[in-house]
Amino acid sequence: MLAELDGQVAVVTGAARGIGRAIALRLARAGADLVLADIDLAAGKAYGGELTADSVEAEVVALGRRAISVEGDLGERPVAARVFEQAMQSYGRVDVLAVAAGGALSPAETSFATITTAADQDLLFRANYTALVNCCQEAAPHMSAQKSGSIVTIVSQAGSYVQPDGRLAHYAAAKAAAISFTRSLAAELGPDGVRVNAVAPGATLTPRVAALAAERNMVTEESASGTALRRLGLADDIAKVVHFLASDLGGWVTGQCIAATGGQIPLGPF
Repeated sequence: MLAELDGQVAVVTGAARGIGRAIALRLARAGADLVLADIDLAAGKAYGGELTADSVEAEVVALGRRAISVEGDLGERPVAARVFEQAMQSYGRVDVLAVAAGGALSPAETSFATITTAADQDLLFRANYTALVNCCQEAAPHMSAQKSGSIVTIVSQAGSYVQPDGRLAHYAAAKAAAISFTRSLAAELGPDGVRVNAVAPGATLTPRVAALAAERNMVTEESASGTALRRLGLADDIAKVVHFLASDLGGWVTGQCIAATGGQIPLGPF
């Protein structure tokens, strides 16, 4: 058990699976108590995912930390508000917010700039931008009041680099907006002692990504060969960067978008 975050409280969104789950477990091992938020708290076993207990909340408790769970669509502001109300009622403070909810949720074949439907555009921005803004705006007053805190948004290399064929256009646009918002929030909250950073994963092999890789022609062996380290990323690789930013080790880092890609070639497939 690490102890860098002992006595602190972390809110993790998208916590039921993938990168969000990995972040939650790593922060728990570092000593934090958790608030776990997801649109589907039972999603951990989807796409062949395996948990070490019945739920992520149970996994956190097995690590000796406290945990509560809140289910709902964070794209709805009242749901985001409820997450932080529950955090304050249960723990009385919020020290870390890791926003991992989101994803490229629309079909890859219709994700080009000229043919994405209005419904898919709304879905992508709701999941990857609006939900992020809602959570950050709900967290900010609590962190500003206590004059400390760390917010980490999980974005994507798609927010900085364009796919060679132009696919994932609106997902990329939503992630680019999230990066810009993160940097602006860092400038605003810095005087209150609150740090705000983004982590931009490259090709990361979560169960969902592995299940969809073939049909999307993404996160393939070619993706691995396009990194300096010659392998695909794992969810815990991203969680380690979040752990750094959440702890005092990242105390002089704010307003940054950190690429966690294994040295991925920017215009390669991801």
